[in-house]
Amino acid sequence: MNEENTPFWHALELAWCGDGALSLHSIRLLNAMQNMIGLSDGDRAQIEERFEQDVVYDLTRAGFGCGDQALAAWVGTLTFLDDPASHDVAAALGKAALQFGLSRERWSSSYSWMGQLGLGTSFARGVWLEGEDAGELARVPALLVPAAKMIGLIEDE
Repeated sequence: MNEENTPFWHALELAWCGDGALSLHSIRLLNAMQNMIGLSDGDRAQIEERFEQDVVYDLTRAGFGCGDQALAAWVGTLTFLDDPASHDVAAALGKAALQFGLSRERWSSSYSWMGQLGLGTSFARGVWLEGEDAGELARVPALLVPAAKMIGLIEDE
């Protein structure tokens, strides 16, 4: 797993990077997110350890954890996973990625992202073998925008 290309890493960035601090509310949101995506304690610890080494070490504390609002909005996007169509959207994103042109690096990072959400198999189905069966991507749900950016379908603003 490439830790920095996962939804949980993104959540840590939102929680910490607003002001270099982590609030109690953010901790609760991170716990809720872990449960929602079925992230094991071991995988979470691995991601958090790497995040601490790569990011938190260099942060300057300038507040008391103001990232909790952005994190709450992000965790709210996880409700997309409850939609039965989420796997169809993942396959359509895979098909769009293949049509756009998918490098090894883009595949690796986007697959890590989709895999942590439980959508990796559907995404791969759209990319590799069954792209013709995948529908067209009408819009990219907020939860999958970072993956779409990794693929190059959406440009950073």
